[in-house]
Amino acid sequence: MSLYRRLGGEAGIAALVDELSVRVKADEVMGPYFRDVDEAALNRHRSMFLAAFLGGPQSYTGKTLTQAHGPFRLGDREFDAFLRVMRETLDASTVSFLDRRRILRSLNRLRRDVVSRSVSVGPGAPGFGGPDDLH
Repeated sequence: MSLYRRLGGEAGIAALVDELSVRVKADEVMGPYFRDVDEAALNRHRSMFLAAFLGGPQSYTGKTLTQAHGPFRLGDREFDAFLRVMRETLDASTVSFLDRRRILRSLNRLRRDVVSRSVSVGPGAPGFGGPDDLH
């Protein structure tokens, strides 16, 4: 059985994403990136990505991770913060220990696609709005 099904399918992924969103916005490292974001739209996108990523029947049709995250010059600090917040979200859920490990290991493999090798922008970084926000 796929991780997607073990997490409860579409409804389970959506619930996980909703909780993740709350935690991300409250996080001191991640929060500044999400100040002025359309949370509902972002959560639909996150759910679509995670569903496909975790073995669901959906196809992911959005930008590549590099295209979506490149304008924000994210560093290892931000990626590690995301993994920490995801771990906390999974730990607070009913997801089994082994599945939590599988998910976090799989997400960590995406690091090279998300992390820019330039300097991290750190606290006070722009919200998701595009590369123009960086100037």
